[in-house]
Amino acid sequence: MSTKNASTGYAPFHLHIGRLPRLIPPLTPQNISEARRDFPNDITNALEAIVALKTDVADAHDALLASRIKQANAANVHRSEEPTFKVNDLVYLSTAHRRREYLNGNNKRVSK
Repeated sequence: MSTKNASTGYAPFHLHIGRLPRLIPPLTPQNISEARRDFPNDITNALEAIVALKTDVADAHDALLASRIKQANAANVHRSEEPTFKVNDLVYLSTAHRRREYLNGNNKRVSK
């Protein structure tokens, strides 16, 4: 859960909780007091934590959009050009689903 995603740059745990998971829980009283200090204990710290979490989620969203654009550009490099059709060119027209569309259409038909 603590591995960073290549597209977002954040770990899923970080986006969900707002911090990375601790590997070893605090065992000494000094570590416990530091752990308590890390968690927000008043409204100001709680609001700052919420804003930081929202900012991280927005950054991850932006990174996903940028990654999607980058991947689309990389995929489009290998695409062939669109075919151009001229008047009187012979083309193949698939009519496989035309009957179903016709039968499921409205009842204002001229013929069956």
